[in-house]
Amino acid sequence: MARKLIVFDCEGAKVLETSDLAQLDKLVKGRAAIAIIEGDVVALGTLELRGGEGAKAAAAQTAAQTASAQPGEAEGQARKVIAVLDQMFRGYYADVIEREAPYAEVHEVVGRGVQETLRVSERRYLEPASDDFDVLRLVSRLSSSGVPVLFFTGDKRLASQAQALGLPNLRVLYMPPSEFPGKESVAEAMINEIKKASKA
Repeated sequence: MARKLIVFDCEGAKVLETSDLAQLDKLVKGRAAIAIIEGDVVALGTLELRGGEGAKAAAAQTAAQTASAQPGEAEGQARKVIAVLDQMFRGYYADVIEREAPYAEVHEVVGRGVQETLRVSERRYLEPASDDFDVLRLVSRLSSSGVPVLFFTGDKRLASQAQALGLPNLRVLYMPPSEFPGKESVAEAMINEIKKASKA
């Protein structure tokens, strides 16, 4: 199924192409809820659209933001971690990380469906990438912030290239899904790695 953008505003729902995202300010006025789908929901949030200023994420919310820990409990014990998910780990994995690791900022590499970094919630971003070079540039930029960056990939060649960057704050985790019994096991392994990095 091709990726689609669904926009809900005061006039109803519109199904658009993801390439229309940059033109939302011309198509919708006021506050709107958006969903990006590709079979499953890839991203969910709200946008405040102002004519002439472009689509700006004023307040984005995700569907399931309930953390397993009590508010403030996990944040008090854990430091911030950035998780970068390559295209193989879109959607479900970011949802689980966002829910289970409230101290993690998630960057999903989504390929060509997005023209620039799109913030879809307080701690979740969609990142455009045409090729491996763009992905490597992304992990380099994020690791320069001083925050530990965990790059999850199922691509062995990309994992080797990222490791070869030799960045001190970057940890590359090669996790081919075929080596796990199911996507839940992959998500659990990701959460465990993020928890370890947050306590290091």
